[in-house]
Amino acid sequence: MGIGSQIVTALIREHRYKPLSGRALLIGRQTVYFTIPDILSAFKYAGIRPAIDTSEIEIDKSTIDRLQKWQSQDLISDTSLLRMFGLTDIAALDHSSYEAADIVHDLRYPLPSSLHATCDILIDGSTLDNVFTPSVVLRSFAELLRPGGRMFLVNTFTSAESAYVIMPPMWYFDYFIVNGFVDCRVYVLVFSSDTQNVFFLDLQEAYNRRREMGHFHSTYNMATLVFADKGPNSTADRLPIQQHYRPQDEWAIYQTNLAAMLKSERPHLARSTAMPFLFEYPGGFKYINRDFEKSQ
Repeated sequence: MGIGSQIVTALIREHRYKPLSGRALLIGRQTVYFTIPDILSAFKYAGIRPAIDTSEIEIDKSTIDRLQKWQSQDLISDTSLLRMFGLTDIAALDHSSYEAADIVHDLRYPLPSSLHATCDILIDGSTLDNVFTPSVVLRSFAELLRPGGRMFLVNTFTSAESAYVIMPPMWYFDYFIVNGFVDCRVYVLVFSSDTQNVFFLDLQEAYNRRREMGHFHSTYNMATLVFADKGPNSTADRLPIQQHYRPQDEWAIYQTNLAAMLKSERPHLARSTAMPFLFEYPGGFKYINRDFEKSQ
């Protein structure tokens, strides 16, 4: 499990738009791939003053199996990262206590009602792609959130990695649409060496294209970054039907919910770090440049 630059950038961008607050829940203890100088630089670049002093930033001593090239680095702890945003009520949920999780629950199985609506910020750095029951897990994530809660998810989107399952962008998007979330942002991160191109699943294109919405594929390594914002009337138990088989009555609900989501003015939460190197991609997706702007 890990939090890299993609989630940190998304957290910073979201915090500037709507400050992070309330109870934060980490899905598993997270290795944060930032040193103290690196994270301070990221906050400074974004114009955000950390909510804690530099001396209060703790070094991670507890997470296991970090990426090889980071083995000797003094990386900041996951709780320190969140405290820098002003979050103080922080917990971790995992299937066991091997990394000192505060809440033990096996997410392959339904969430007990005692855990429903218990967090405001949920962060997952690669759980859905490593479990046998990803739809059960995604529903549990939605149930964990209180109304107004927000989740940030990064998962592998390629068979070149060690993913147990691979979920395409529309899998996430459709779930949050049919359950009436007030916003959902799905990005495809395409990697080449140490650079990335980012593509946005465009909401207006999805509304217009319906069954003709394209399916993303590439020979490059890829991941998905997903953000979702739970509204006061959002649900968690509605299951979408794939676009090719969706009946007209389901389309009516889908289009109504998507039209409401289109009213969001949230800025983009991810960006490319290089000029385009992937030039062929499906209709309905837009390239996001280094200034967080989408292509026309």
